[in-house]
Amino acid sequence: MNFYVNQVQHKPAFREAVYKGDIFLETSQRTAHELCALARHSITAAFDGETDHQSLHKMMPVETFVERVTALKRQFTNGPQAKALIRDFIREIGADPQDYIFDVPRVRVVPNYDYLHAGVSYAYKAHRDTWYGSPDCQLNTWMPVYTIEPEQTMMINPGYFERPVHNSSSSWSLNDWINVQRHKAKDNITQEARVHPVPLEEIDNQSEIRVAANSGEMLIFSGSHLHGTVANFTDKVRFSVDFRLMHLQDLMSKRGAPNVDNGCVDGHAGFKDFFHASDFSQFQGVNP
Repeated sequence: MNFYVNQVQHKPAFREAVYKGDIFLETSQRTAHELCALARHSITAAFDGETDHQSLHKMMPVETFVERVTALKRQFTNGPQAKALIRDFIREIGADPQDYIFDVPRVRVVPNYDYLHAGVSYAYKAHRDTWYGSPDCQLNTWMPVYTIEPEQTMMINPGYFERPVHNSSSSWSLNDWINVQRHKAKDNITQEARVHPVPLEEIDNQSEIRVAANSGEMLIFSGSHLHGTVANFTDKVRFSVDFRLMHLQDLMSKRGAPNVDNGCVDGHAGFKDFFHASDFSQFQGVNP
């Protein structure tokens, strides 16, 4: 398993590398930095012009914070600018948007853990995105909006890429999540009442890696990697942006990373969240 820095554009077969567990860090992608600039603008708008974004949790009760974050997420995810930048990112790495679909872009907000760690700021336990119904060919991107420390970032645990984890994904429903649970995020403040697919065994963190990146420095990795939120006990809110890409032909032919432990049976329910990168039309899905 390899870690590449600024080499996506120079590796025509980078998807195959990702499917084998390799991780890429891109520090100078123009579109990545523009996505972070868009996120900062959106945060300011959602919080009534306040620009000290990393201190927002100190300025208001948690209920108000949740209300503003809910509006921020809705605006960023559904706005046309973020989608256009995803299309431009695909072009920037030398690929053709006609060949890709993407999941809706998201801005994540992780304040101090004791202030809020549920609902709109849920601290994800170690998981694979495939447990949440994602396809094996999913390419994850993730980048901080502001420079972060290891205590604020996300973790990836490469030691489990081909090592099964006993987990609850077989009893979890993506369809229920989309239609019922997702909309309850704003109601989960003191604790997370929504059910997530989680490990049912203790995770060995000896091979865990944490990348403390600067604004707009993007990680690209397989959604099949075991990863999760690092509990943020600092006094700064962590903002990050992520989106997921799927190569259409790889999806159709069921190519991708190895499935070592995923039990989710209704992953096709998530296809309605996917868009064609070329024209932003809704993806119609494939036979489950």
